[in-house]
Amino acid sequence: MATKKKATKRKPAARKKTAMKTTARKKPAAKKSAKSKSSTRKKTAAKKTTRKSTAARKPARAKTTASKMAKKKPAASKKMAAKKTAKKPAATVKKVEVKQVAVPVPPKKPVLVKPKNTATNQYTQSELFDCIQNYCGFNSRKEAKEFYESFAGMLHASLKGGFKIPLPGLGKLQVRRTKARMGINPATREPIKIPAKKKVAFTANKALKEAVL
Repeated sequence: MATKKKATKRKPAARKKTAMKTTARKKPAAKKSAKSKSSTRKKTAAKKTTRKSTAARKPARAKTTASKMAKKKPAASKKMAAKKTAKKPAATVKKVEVKQVAVPVPPKKPVLVKPKNTATNQYTQSELFDCIQNYCGFNSRKEAKEFYESFAGMLHASLKGGFKIPLPGLGKLQVRRTKARMGINPATREPIKIPAKKKVAFTANKALKEAVL
């Protein structure tokens, strides 16, 4: 019975020794982990410093390349300017030929062309243009015709616009509106209703009447 009691007393001491051994073994592991952490931190710090150094170096390279390009650009621009100046041909002055237009000169003695038709004494178109040419001093019948056509076109446009045209020494041209009225048919002598319409009216001037009548 005495031996059993001694065995029971020794057991706690053995447990303490094992606990001490485990703690003693674990401590170096903790130290190693701290060392590894410090080494990893140092490595990361070293990497960051290398990155910063490379980042700091890059702008310097970019500046050097930019300065080189800036130095090269003026030379290139000078060459391009020289090429442009060489390619530009000399300005040639074109000679414009000015056509001399014959100005109509009125004759000293206006010649009035007589119509060939003596029965009616009416001018034809060609006779009228010849009369304008000889009386007004145009160089050709073509010029007289162009003048007459342009003048007639001006009269047509002004009458169509509702304007009254005074012709000095002749009279007045205008468009008049007539009212609806009752008339008589000359063949059957029956009353006819005449509707309202427009007509071109020419009223002779006093100077024309005195010169002609």
